Amino acid sequence: MLFAHQPFFWKLPVNSFAPESILLTIKPYAMKLLQSGFVLLLAVFTFAACSKSNSQPPATNQSIQGVWVGKFGTDNNNPTAFFSYNFKSGGVLEELTDNGQVKGTGTWKLENNIVSGYTINVLAPVGNKYSMIGAFNASQGKILGNWGYGSSSTNGGLWEMSRKN
Repeated sequence: MLFAHQPFFWKLPVNSFAPESILLTIKPYAMKLLQSGFVLLLAVFTFAACSKSNSQPPATNQSIQGVWVGKFGTDNNNPTAFFSYNFKSGGVLEELTDNGQVKGTGTWKLENNIVSGYTINVLAPVGNKYSMIGAFNASQGKILGNWGYGSSSTNGGLWEMSRKN
């Protein structure tokens, strides 16, 4: 039987078949200790269950450096025309022709798996500036993005690239 009128301890019968009831006394600090232990176990299991993440860690500049080959399209058309970049160290970007000649030069940066940059043509049409932005997936070795005229990276069309082997 539980005695609620005694604020500092509870008395619970342990064995009602014994000739005399044996009472167990649980003091408040013991109950708090049990409650704290339960909360701690619950927290440990919660964090352990959530420890694995499917998010991709941010890529490093070294993981994107090198020659990439793909296609671009204008407006909302699917990419079909040859397109290639050489991402060099120090943020130097080169746009390449299909035979590997440098067509344009500029800069690039990579932040949180988003690559952005621009090139200015050194071949015809000389002086034209093209900007780009794309999602870099290091594990798949792909970049998908948008390109544009001048400083806009979205008013030209779509592009896609894979790392050249």
